[in-house]
Amino acid sequence: MYQGSIAPEEAHRLGRNSPPGSRSPLGTLAFLALVVALFVAFAHPVATVALLTGTVALAVLSRSVLRTLRRRSGRVQTLTLPGLGTVEYRITTN
Repeated sequence: MYQGSIAPEEAHRLGRNSPPGSRSPLGTLAFLALVVALFVAFAHPVATVALLTGTVALAVLSRSVLRTLRRRSGRVQTLTLPGLGTVEYRITTN
């Protein structure tokens, strides 16, 4: 067997002439942002816990509001404003 150069089809099979992998700079930036976020989280644990608590509370509140809107959808509601009158409204969803 000849020990010289490798035939092009053999080089392609071995991956030597394959094009370099295209790496997205967005992935690298996302990884760096994750690392920085972890360092900030460990440096400020009280702020991290407060932020996580606020995020969970906001998620629960939004689900509650959406559930209420869905329940009242299509019905005419009234809102009485003392000294001004009564407002009728209907919530519709698409």
